[in-house]
Amino acid sequence: MKVKKMISLVLCCILLSGCWDKIEIDRRIFVSVIGIDLGKDSGDNKDSKKIKSDDPFQERIQQKKLSLIYGFPDISELGPGKSGTAKDQYINVDASSMEDGILQATGRSSRSIHVGQTKLILISSGLLEQPDTFKEVLDYLERHPNLNKMMQVVVTEGKAEDYVKFKPSMEKNIETYLSGLMESSKRNSTILPVTLNELIVLLEQNGNAIIPKISIDKQKNDITLSGVAVIKNYALKGYMTPIEVADLEIMRGKVRGGKRVIYKEGHPIDINIEDIDRKIGVSGDKNKLKFNINIRLEGQLREYYKSKEVFSKDELNLLEQDFSKSISTECDIIAKMLQKEFAVDPIGLREYLEQRKPSLWKQVENNWEEVYKNSDIITNADVKIRRIGVAK
Repeated sequence: MKVKKMISLVLCCILLSGCWDKIEIDRRIFVSVIGIDLGKDSGDNKDSKKIKSDDPFQERIQQKKLSLIYGFPDISELGPGKSGTAKDQYINVDASSMEDGILQATGRSSRSIHVGQTKLILISSGLLEQPDTFKEVLDYLERHPNLNKMMQVVVTEGKAEDYVKFKPSMEKNIETYLSGLMESSKRNSTILPVTLNELIVLLEQNGNAIIPKISIDKQKNDITLSGVAVIKNYALKGYMTPIEVADLEIMRGKVRGGKRVIYKEGHPIDINIEDIDRKIGVSGDKNKLKFNINIRLEGQLREYYKSKEVFSKDELNLLEQDFSKSISTECDIIAKMLQKEFAVDPIGLREYLEQRKPSLWKQVENNWEEVYKNSDIITNADVKIRRIGVAK
């Protein structure tokens, strides 16, 4: 009986395994980065709107709404005794849609194009200024069954093509470099990484999201992550600086590193954040809500002033009070900016009401945007310095 089971298992392995699409691995292009820019016909919708859905030969219109670039590693640089990464090669196409772009790129390559291992997608700021086109792109990214939904999404200041072709000094390609920067977000609260899946979920909720932004420093010939782009109703609303992002992460209770600094008697005092705990409270009614965001931060003193003594309890208490007041005030300013300037809620107050206060949420659900704008948001930071470094 055991022999029959073993034979059946072996036969299943033989008959049900193999290369299902009959394409050898050396005949594939594994796209690692996709850059999306607006095409030359992106703003011209007059002709396309005149077309009836049942008109013949609609493919002849060839309206180039998108300019796409696909980056993929040069496999000739990979193999035994060689480095683990390779320089990128590129295919540029002008297309009417994302699917049209794949088809055109396939027509320009002698190999099959595979997007299942894409690590990075770069979206130009210009694309976000046209929400209808951005919705078309997002719909494709969501529906594509083989697309890697865990790839990182980044907004570019200027054309995405320039960033895909950029050669970082520390890495051989842009996706490896930016992936490393995103990994550093665990220690740097000014970087807020977002995956494609997270972006889709955020936009599905209410059309709002925040996406990390990159820019090119032409003088230093370097790329920097410079805050986030704020998306409202699928359109670009504005930007937040790295310092503002750091405060936002504190209010979200998700910061896991980074430093804070205050000046005392003209000298900078730094602490490294090591732990955080956030609790939200709400009071009031549908006419006026008041949110209290209570933050407990623990950190380690990294830098003070040589002749100053910090071992006394009174001195540490004064430093903790100064850090607490400074962070609380900063967060209150950022909360007002999110309410009045952007009218978006990346802090998670809406989710808190839905999950923790469902009866109150039902009262404000239909008028949430206006209720949010008029709410009082107060942050109470409590900083504790647990360690002061090596004592002499």
